[in-house]
Parts: sequence; structure tokens; C-alpha cells
Amino acid sequence: MRKNGWILACIAFVLLMVPFYLGITGAHPATDDFTFAAYTRPTFVRTGSILHVIKDALSYTLRTWRDWQGTITGVFIMALNPAVFSIRHYGIHAVILLSLYLLAMAVFLHHFVAKRLGLGKIWRIFYLVLGASSLVFLPDMVEGIYWFNGAWFYTGAQACALLTLVLCDLVMQEKGKGVLRTVFCAGMLFALGMDNYITAMMCLLGTLLLAILRICGAPEKERKGALRALLMVLPVAAGLAISVMAPGNKVRMATDGAYQGGPVWMAVSILKTLWAGGFYTARFLFKTPLLSFLLAMVPVLRKRENNSGKGISPVIVILAYFLILWGMLFPHIYSSGYAGSGRVINMYHDYVLLALPLVLCLCLRGKEQVPGTARLWGGLSALALILCLILGQQNNYVKLVTDQLTGVQAAYIHQFQKEYAILEAAEPGTDVIVPAWTVQTVTGKPTIYEDPTVWTNESVAGYFGVRSVRAEPAKTPE
Repeated sequence: MRKNGWILACIAFVLLMVPFYLGITGAHPATDDFTFAAYTRPTFVRTGSILHVIKDALSYTLRTWRDWQGTITGVFIMALNPAVFSIRHYGIHAVILLSLYLLAMAVFLHHFVAKRLGLGKIWRIFYLVLGASSLVFLPDMVEGIYWFNGAWFYTGAQACALLTLVLCDLVMQEKGKGVLRTVFCAGMLFALGMDNYITAMMCLLGTLLLAILRICGAPEKERKGALRALLMVLPVAAGLAISVMAPGNKVRMATDGAYQGGPVWMAVSILKTLWAGGFYTARFLFKTPLLSFLLAMVPVLRKRENNSGKGISPVIVILAYFLILWGMLFPHIYSSGYAGSGRVINMYHDYVLLALPLVLCLCLRGKEQVPGTARLWGGLSALALILCLILGQQNNYVKLVTDQLTGVQAAYIHQFQKEYAILEAAEPGTDVIVPAWTVQTVTGKPTIYEDPTVWTNESVAGYFGVRSVRAEPAKTPE
């Protein structure tokens, strides 16, 4: 009976994932994809050489570090987006991203739930529920999965960070063994430190926390070896320092117009960060099945945790959770005055959904008595699930599925394919007018507007080699 339940749960998980993979045909380049590709696409067309493209991408990355922003790793990857090589096969990146994300979550939960917390096969429940919830209730699907620039700069970096944190924990346990693994881990941490600041801060604080736990938990005779774990913090700290010191950061913050600087701005940013940490924790507790899952797991974990030995103070565990979340929130709030756009909110969403179940496990560790019966916790879980279905942020997933069933996604694909056909057929140096878009899905977003001087229009024009491009005025109903 239990085996049949697992089979049904796995089938349900796969069925929930199918629409995400079907959505890849509706993915297409947009906005910054064209901006970055405009520098490397001509090289590929002219030479057909991957090495020459990588060389130009590195040159563009260093120039961007000097003139615009310091996220070296992210800019380099974006300069190699699929539109550089083939606009027709752009959606393949979403297949790779989704698979990498699901794999990273499985590896992370298996390591920290099954091995480090000693909860065995319970990790599979965590994976099926949290893996499905993180995608079905994703705040912004376009920027989190289908748009390369946002997806790989944030979601892809998050997946790599989860795998790297697992590797980092393994390296800390090896006590000097496995040189190649250590070097690779350090290289990944260094690269992630130069990616987006949210991921960099999560890696920095996460690695520091792992090192502290390793040091505090080591026997006296192994204390010196455990201190070596602290050295794993240095690569990500070095990468983050290089990113923060970029001259271009000042240019971008001045251009964005929100950053003010000074002690007052710093104080306001800290207060906003503290508030945002509580806000996003509450939001993702109630707008996803997370609260329902946590309540349902209390009696299950209570049975498994009774003999787990001495636990960590819940106050310390919760404080560590918020410190990492605040560390992720602060860079964007300080530099821009707000918590971030959809692709950035996705990062907080992923963190809360993964971190809070671990917080629950650690808080229950070593507790012999937990109030309430299994029936009570189950009832509360059911109420939380009903509340989630009423208030939840599953509308994007619902639209993804309904668009595929009703033909809206097919119409959307025809719409942007027609636009690309017009641009590809245009003579170099001409002014091109394309039809206004009338269909919108959650797999892409428009890039060409009526004003040809908009920077996105100019990027598209540069990519296709025409003088200008603009959309026809949208028809208004009479």
C-alpha cells in the first residue's frame, strides 16, 4: 500500500512538471537577450568560432564591470545566451535549466535531510512537495524559467549554489582529502561570488554557517582540522569583493536614480530589509503549500527526531534563517530601494521554501515532547492548504496549462515566429515595422514597442542588422 502511494505521488509530480517542459516551445529571446547578443552574435555569424565568441564575451564582461555592473559571472553567461547561436533553438535552455533545478533540489535535500539530519527516506517527501511547490507557485515564470537572461542569472545560479553548498559540506568533512574536489568547489564559490548579489550572499552566509557548525561540532582533537573549513568562505568572499568593487556599480546606481547613499539611506535600507524578511516569509508560508506541509510534517518528524540527540536552540536556528534571508535582501534594497523584480522575488521564494523545512527539522531535533496529536496537526495542515488554494500564487501555473489546452500558446508562438520572419527578411539598414502583439502568455514577454528609440527596440535592430524597428500601433476596440 505504501509502495503504491509512492508511485502515485511520483506520477502526480511528473504530471505537474509536464506543462513546464511543454512551455519551452513558447520561449523566445527578449529585452536584454538581444542587448547582450548584439555584441557576440556578429562574431559567431562572421567566424562560426566558439572560441572567438567566448573571447568577445570576456571582453564585453570586463567592459561591463568597468562601465555598468560588477556581476562578472552573470554578464559572461548572458553574453553567451542561445540567441547568439540560434534563435530557433532558444527554448532548449529552459529544458536544461528545469532539469538542473530539479536535480539540484534533489541533491540538496538528499544530502541535508537524509544524511546530515539523518531522516532517511523522508527526504523524498520533502522533494516531491517542495520541488512541485517551488515551480507551480513560482512568482514569475517568464523571468524564472523561460527568459534566459533572468532565468540563468538567478534561477540557474540558485541551482548551482545548492549543488555547490552540498559539495562544500562534503569538502569540509574530508579533512584535507580530495584536492581536485576542493579546488573545483573553491572555483564554483568564487564564480558564484561574482554572480548576482542575492546568490552570492546566500553562498557566503551559507558557507560560513556550515563552517561554524563544523567547527562547533568537531571533537577537540579535530578542532584544528575543522578550522580549515572556515577557509572555504574565502573564495566566495573574494568573488563578492571583486563584484562589489566594480567601478560600474556607481554608474548603474546613479542611472537607476533610487540610490541615495549616506548613513540615513543605510539605516532606512536596514529597516526595509528587516521588514522584508518577515514579509516574504509570511507571504510564501501562506501563498504556497509550505505552511500546510510544515504542519503535516510535525508529527512525522516528532517520531523520527526523539532519539536524534542534542539539538540546537530554536532561537539560534530561526536567527540563522533570517540572517541569510536578510543578507539576500539587503543588496537589492540598498542599491535600488526595493526588494526586486519578479526574477529576484523568485530567489526569496526558493530560499524560504527550502530553508523553513530545515528550520523545522532542527527546531524539533532532540525534542521529546511536542504538543498536539497527529490528528490535530493534520487538521491544521488541511486548513492551511485550503487557505493556500484561496490566496495562493498559482495563477501563473493555471494560465500556463490553460494556454496550452486552449491554443493560446500556439497563437503566441505563431506571433513571435512571424515577427522574426519579417526581421530576418528585411534588408540591412532598413526601417522595419512589425505587427503589434495581441496574445500574451507566461512563457515570454514583448520586446518591440511603438517607439523605435526605446532601448529594447534598438537592441533588436542591432541583433537583426536593420536600422530601426518598431511595432504597429495597437488596435483599440471601437
